[in-house]
Amino acid sequence: MNVLRAVGLVLASSLVLAACGAEQEQSAADPAESGAEPTEGMEGMGGMQDGMMAQMMTHMQMMDGAGADSLHAMMPMHRQMAANMIARMNREMRDMNMTADAAWNATVDSLRQDLTRMPELTGSEMEAMMPAHRARMMRLMEMHRTMMSEMVR
Repeated sequence: MNVLRAVGLVLASSLVLAACGAEQEQSAADPAESGAEPTEGMEGMGGMQDGMMAQMMTHMQMMDGAGADSLHAMMPMHRQMAANMIARMNREMRDMNMTADAAWNATVDSLRQDLTRMPELTGSEMEAMMPAHRARMMRLMEMHRTMMSEMVR
């Protein structure tokens, strides 16, 4: 029953995230096309980023304390969300001519290794890995938030 509940929760979350993602994409129109000033465009990116990060935070909270079966059920969605978030952050940084520092690159590399290893882990290995993985995810989001806020100033 616990696995069925987790799968249902994952499916419901997927629908909510898909709806939020469509809304975010719509709000990500090119500032030049809308007549917005460049500063407004950067603030818009921050808002878009905050929405994606809020979705990831909610998803990570769902994973906190989940058992091995539930974690395995959530893993395909988590891997996709995390990979999309990393790609989007890197794209936004590149679009703003921001250079990644060593800490950023090391964190991204570690997260990519996590995402590659996850499908091969046993339930107990995945449960043991999640606190460190969560810490890396939170660190990356905080680094990105800080870099973006410095660019908007």
